[in-house]
Amino acid sequence: MANEETQVVEEQTSNETPLSESEKEQIQEIVEMNQQIQQALGSLAMRKIQLESQEAQLKSQLATNSQKETEFAQKIESKYGVGSLDVQRGVFVPSEQ
Repeated sequence: MANEETQVVEEQTSNETPLSESEKEQIQEIVEMNQQIQQALGSLAMRKIQLESQEAQLKSQLATNSQKETEFAQKIESKYGVGSLDVQRGVFVPSEQ
């Protein structure tokens, strides 16, 4: 019997007030929601890093392709003169000067 009394005293000190079951459930829900939010933020941060890397790769590809376009346009101009290309028909149209 003395052991039971000692356990009760050890579990609850005079300054503590036990929470109701409803309050325990509410705080548990809050803790779980915080964990879910933290996990979602971590996943979002990872995805953001992946997207930024993909964006950098695409910008690099765009710069490379723009350079190719410029070089091709210069090559066509030196070969055929000033004009434009009709890509759909695959023809060079000289400018009227």
